[in-house]
Amino acid sequence: MTLSVLARLSPIQSTRLTPWLCRGMKQQATPRKGLKVLFFGTDEFSSSALTALSKGIYSENPGVAHIEVVCPPPRYKVRTNKEKTKLIWKARVSSRATNLGIRVHNTPEGGSIQDWEVPTVDLKAGYGANAQFDIGVVASFGAFLPQRIIDSFPQKMINLHPSLLPKYRGPTPIQTAILNSDTHTGVTVQEVHPKRYDAGNILAQVPFELKLGMHRLDLMTQLGHLGGELTVRVLQNLEYSRKHSIVQDETQATITHMFTSGDAKIRWETMTAMDVMRMHWAHFGHIAVWSFLRIKNKVLTVKMTDIELATSFDEPLEEDYLSFRPGSALRKRKHDYIEFPCIDGGRLHVRGFTVEGKQPRDGLQFAAGYIKKNKTPCMLTLSPDCKRPTPNFVYPESYKRPSHLAAVKINDVPLYHSKPKFVKKLKLLEEAEEAKEAEEVKSSEELDESKETEEPKEAEEPKETKELKESEELKETDESK
Repeated sequence: MTLSVLARLSPIQSTRLTPWLCRGMKQQATPRKGLKVLFFGTDEFSSSALTALSKGIYSENPGVAHIEVVCPPPRYKVRTNKEKTKLIWKARVSSRATNLGIRVHNTPEGGSIQDWEVPTVDLKAGYGANAQFDIGVVASFGAFLPQRIIDSFPQKMINLHPSLLPKYRGPTPIQTAILNSDTHTGVTVQEVHPKRYDAGNILAQVPFELKLGMHRLDLMTQLGHLGGELTVRVLQNLEYSRKHSIVQDETQATITHMFTSGDAKIRWETMTAMDVMRMHWAHFGHIAVWSFLRIKNKVLTVKMTDIELATSFDEPLEEDYLSFRPGSALRKRKHDYIEFPCIDGGRLHVRGFTVEGKQPRDGLQFAAGYIKKNKTPCMLTLSPDCKRPTPNFVYPESYKRPSHLAAVKINDVPLYHSKPKFVKKLKLLEEAEEAKEAEEVKSSEELDESKETEEPKEAEEPKETKELKESEELKETDESK
């Protein structure tokens, strides 16, 4: 239904300018055709969408004539007894706009924009003094826009959202799609609703295939670029898009929520290796997955930053690794990773650790500092009482220990970030299996043909019937004599 709206939109014209030429180009002083856009954004998704929008300025049929950016101000940490301050955070879209030669406006400190006034167009753009923007475009801005700001634009405001609305409204649609094992997601361009988040009429949508192994930053970049191109097409056909807009079905709406560090804790009693990886992909670059580690009378919080799935091509560090409890830290000399068995028989290879209050370490450094010879520490879901022994691992009800063959091949799946050698090995194995199946089919067909060509042999009589016939023949000869 929503795709039919997109199909009727005129396709975006490809720009002749390469990205490196557009990168530092200043906007010309002569007014261009199209709309004057004020772009509201913050993160990687916003910056990718901004790049696509800026390229639309130089197309033959531009929907965007001039663009400026609004984002939160940078945050600084004031050092005591020193005049210098340290930058601790800056909006990603601000850096991208600076590289593209786009003017940046910052909202007031504290995040409140209730008393904030919409700026006017830059005089250098050639639109005269006090020129107003035609429309506002919002992409992952992070603040609610009141009716007053929406009405300050003649063409109101539209929003770019990284999901197929009404599914996954709210602040974390990408993370939720990864955690829910979705195979498809998408982007939606909608009207900005004055009272609720992501509840406006849908102007256009585009689906996107979510491949296994894509993490949060991958999707933010790719969906942002796709959404920026879609926004250009909507702006080129704004009147048509609004005329054929679609009201969202409230019965199908789902809401996402903000994630905290507690949502990234590994629960070894219930989570499979793939569950841990999905959690790692969903929070990649934002929150690291973590667990507890007990060393004598200390309980440490350990973050795991570089995680991979072990495959059947990766030999286990321990032959009987299935006998170890899930979360056991297995190590071997000259290996730069620590191996963690999971409850389903899968294995995790971790190469990056950050212990609470310490600097980040690789696998070798972590093993040297926290794993002693002939001792295998275990990661824990709950923080134990240091005055008591560590409680035994509690397996879930109806738990069955996985077989070795099933455990070895459990993670043999081609991921988005799989190494080329691994993908090549999988292809060779698949080709070998297909060839084996073809040989079996061919041999069975040859057997069937040979059976059909062979003449049917007379069925041999049993011994009892033969003896009866011989005795009857003897009787007949005696009578004849």
